[in-house]
Amino acid sequence: MGFFKHIYLITNYKTLLVTLLAILATWYCIEYELYADFPLGLVSIAIIFPVVFAINSAYARRERALIDLAQCKGFILGYYRIAMDQVKDKNTESSLVIREQIIRLFRTVKLFLESDIKKAKVHEDEVYKIVKQLSQSSRKLRDEGLAGRFVSRMSEHLTRFVVAFEDMKMIFFYRTPIGLRSYGKIFLYVFPVLYAPSFAHLAKGFSQDLPVFFNYMIPTIYAFILVSLDNVQTQLENPYDQIGEDDITVDLGQIEDMIEEGDSPLPLIEDKP
Repeated sequence: MGFFKHIYLITNYKTLLVTLLAILATWYCIEYELYADFPLGLVSIAIIFPVVFAINSAYARRERALIDLAQCKGFILGYYRIAMDQVKDKNTESSLVIREQIIRLFRTVKLFLESDIKKAKVHEDEVYKIVKQLSQSSRKLRDEGLAGRFVSRMSEHLTRFVVAFEDMKMIFFYRTPIGLRSYGKIFLYVFPVLYAPSFAHLAKGFSQDLPVFFNYMIPTIYAFILVSLDNVQTQLENPYDQIGEDDITVDLGQIEDMIEEGDSPLPLIEDKP
């Protein structure tokens, strides 16, 4: 079932449309004997190479986004551990407030990354607002007895979190150049019609004993390959939109577990004789 699910994810209405164009154009050329022997290698230069380049670029952005998310979690965990472990009273109101602020921060980051670009500004502003609150909370801990060097480290962790978030934000807003994407889309729809005489020429060389659908097998395969590559690139384009299986998600439950595990007491280890 997993195999068919993956096939389903790379097929959509464009697959049907481009395949239909390829079959109709090939049928027209066969019916009216319009034959031409175009070099099929041109397809690699005109379509496949740019699409594969875009896929590689989108994949690199996804890997960078994973690193940024890991850094966000690591820096905030370092910030939180100082707040919980280095104050005299671990149950101070400030420490508990910081815990809630961190949960709200990652919830807002998740909303920002998974929102539409036009509506993301609200969540972006909320992220900066919570960061400011965390900065104020660290200063409050200093008033409660936290050493200045630890407050400085908390500020450093928070600054590095913001740097990682800014990198994620750039990935969210700026993706594959629009010109390159438009170029690929145009050739994706033009190719089946443009190369129909070549497909008809190939079909003319088939044995007459073969069923008629063999005449349209090659254009169908080409259309499926090209559209599938384009769909893969589209799914990787935004690594946060939760459309493809490879998208990145901010797991709030994992964030809560990360904090709770750090707060739970360590098991006692008995000395063995």
